[in-house]
Amino acid sequence: MRSLWMLVSAFFFSLMAAFTKLGAKEFGTFELVFYRQIFATTVIYVWVALTGHTVRTPYLAGNIKRSIFGTIALLIWVYALGALPLGTAMTLNYTSPLFMAAIATWLAVRAKQHVEGKLLMCVLAGFIGILFVLKPDVGAEDVLAGFIGIWSGFFAALAQFQVRQMTALHEPEWRIVFYFSLVGTIAALVGHFAYEGQLTPITSTNIWALLGIAVSGVLAQLSLTRAWGGGNLLLTSSLQFSAIVFAAIIGFFVFDEPISVFSGLGIALIVGSGLTATLETKRKLRTSIPQKSSVKSSTKG
Repeated sequence: MRSLWMLVSAFFFSLMAAFTKLGAKEFGTFELVFYRQIFATTVIYVWVALTGHTVRTPYLAGNIKRSIFGTIALLIWVYALGALPLGTAMTLNYTSPLFMAAIATWLAVRAKQHVEGKLLMCVLAGFIGILFVLKPDVGAEDVLAGFIGIWSGFFAALAQFQVRQMTALHEPEWRIVFYFSLVGTIAALVGHFAYEGQLTPITSTNIWALLGIAVSGVLAQLSLTRAWGGGNLLLTSSLQFSAIVFAAIIGFFVFDEPISVFSGLGIALIVGSGLTATLETKRKLRTSIPQKSSVKSSTKG
């Protein structure tokens, strides 16, 4: 049943993406991330204070590392949402399993180990799917935004890998999300004043986008962390891709973004290869990276 939280997470991530796309018409990238993260930080900290929990952690380094990767992924994704169709930006963000497979392949080559042919084929098929998705949906003026958006999947892969390490050490989901939100709040605020200037005035018309981003973002992140913390890997991995479907439906009805046959084929390639890559990567890394990382995290905190 814990795996089903991924379906909840996918739904709320799709809602957050839609509200972000609406908010991007008036707010900058750093600004949107700042409002999303400060809301999450405040809500979780109030809950911690009321329930007698503590944000102190023996795994501070691991939390900060996860938070940095997650914040970079979120910033890139928000930028892509403002520049690309909703379904396209969401698809690029969910390429993280392909990057996990690519990392596993690279580590095997570096260690002069056997390279899994199935894993390599998943990576190639997935990135062909990315080209299919970008080609029909991204105009010539948005090619740069599309290729920047791909990196959201890379950093999301690093963040998800760190989440699995932290939950394996029995770090509570809410504490992982708290540090992610806190680091994101600080980074986004500094980035906004450095690159975007003063904060945009909040009005009765644009506040709804911010509230939608904040609420759906917190619910999505908590659900995501809980889903990856346990449950059936196959089911969890399968359900994460439902966010692409949710986003495509919202994009069609709300933003009038049709899905071409070419795009549909690309999405199918990404989902299929991403799911297979997740299972292969889990098997490949089970006896190497997670074990080493767990020891490192537990000794250095």
